[in-house]
Amino acid sequence: MSTNPYTTLNTNAGVRAIVGNADSPQTSKIYPGIAPESAAIPLIEYNVITDTPFSTVAGTSNAHSESIQFSCHALTYAGAKALADAVHTALEGTGYQTFRTDSYHPQTKTHSVFLDWSFIY
Repeated sequence: MSTNPYTTLNTNAGVRAIVGNADSPQTSKIYPGIAPESAAIPLIEYNVITDTPFSTVAGTSNAHSESIQFSCHALTYAGAKALADAVHTALEGTGYQTFRTDSYHPQTKTHSVFLDWSFIY
């Protein structure tokens, strides 16, 4: 992604309305990798799934294809869906969504919506 996922999401009003305002990644509910078990919900986790350079006849180019999974967690399905919709809106125009799925975690009684987003830069 040509910009930092944290910056893209943390500066979006729709995302901030759900996960709250944060002045730094350390105080945010937007986590690269896995959120700590003590993290308050709702929250977002994001992970780079692939980062692949394009190969050309002349060798590897500077262009890359990157896929990032955004995991949107909330106490209700409606909350997880609203957060995923806000993430989708924040990312619109930066790449494209390749996959979306929902999940329920009975041990934690939380709902999740996962968005896989592809970027070319």
